[in-house]
Amino acid sequence: MDLYTLQKMKKWQLWAAASIGIVVVVGMMVREFDVDALREMELSPAFFLGIGSAVVLFVLQNLMLTLRFQLLTGRRITLLQAFRVNVLCEFTSAVTPSVVGGSGLTFIYLNREGVTMGRCLFAMFGSLLADEAFLAVSSLVLYLMVPSGVLFCFSDEVQSMDVVSEWLKGGMQVLFLGCIVAVAVWTIALYRLLLHSPHSLGWVLKWCCKVSFLRRFCQRVKKLSEDMVVASAESKQEGCTFWVRLMTYTSLAWMSRFAIVVAIIYAFRTPGSLLVVWIRQWVIWMVSILIPTPGGSGVAELMFRLYYSDFLPNASVAIVAALLWRAIFYYPYLIMGLMVLPKWMERNKAAKG
Repeated sequence: MDLYTLQKMKKWQLWAAASIGIVVVVGMMVREFDVDALREMELSPAFFLGIGSAVVLFVLQNLMLTLRFQLLTGRRITLLQAFRVNVLCEFTSAVTPSVVGGSGLTFIYLNREGVTMGRCLFAMFGSLLADEAFLAVSSLVLYLMVPSGVLFCFSDEVQSMDVVSEWLKGGMQVLFLGCIVAVAVWTIALYRLLLHSPHSLGWVLKWCCKVSFLRRFCQRVKKLSEDMVVASAESKQEGCTFWVRLMTYTSLAWMSRFAIVVAIIYAFRTPGSLLVVWIRQWVIWMVSILIPTPGGSGVAELMFRLYYSDFLPNASVAIVAALLWRAIFYYPYLIMGLMVLPKWMERNKAAKG
């Protein structure tokens, strides 16, 4: 999805694109929701502590991403501008297929905030490189260190169907490993592109422009190739401290994001290892990359139900927990995006005029 398409979409279209998860949750509620079962929920101090902690983790995640944008732009933008760019990127991811859909517009958002195109491309590829490196390395470590019975285990009702359970476990392992390999290859490609072969992207695009209907993009491709060289030069000027800070912000952001579900499970005071709850987030997130729905909607809620219901008293409570999980870390981006995007568009249109 490009910026023009995003601008033309109506609010109801954006909400409709992201409401798939709600449809799935409603379907689960119709099939297995029991109001009487909710009586097992205890609105104790631990419940409010858990929900409050989830909100704090959401704030921490966005603070780290905001500081990362400031770092990547060499502090050429204010904290408010960096936060605005972060909201726009997360909003775009929430309304586009897969959970990484907003990354491609980062350089446009930053450029409209007054950052040079070379630095914008560096910021975009730098953030992508940091994200993919963290996910690839941490996912591989978890796969090698955590028993598959813990990492890919489903709820009791699924495991009771032995054939289905084994098929699902095997399928999840294959998907997870496939995602690790794909992300690792993409990480290496980004590293080479940003730090060693900035011309390679231009060469590929110039070769594509030999096709007759693509020749009109030749000048843009030439400019992009030149900007990539500038971005590569920008990256080589940064010292070791810069890259350590970048990976620190990135790691804290991802770990905070994944810990939100831990706080929600804790809120219901159920037995089970919260560490297992946390590490299973890697599986859900990596598999969600392949999901062709806005922000992984629908499948994320379903996987929550399959993966975490054994940590909760019953299916009805699991559905409520899934709604809380998405309400804290997903739907706020839709609300903030719908508030920020129109004003941001108008401001940039006025500036151009």
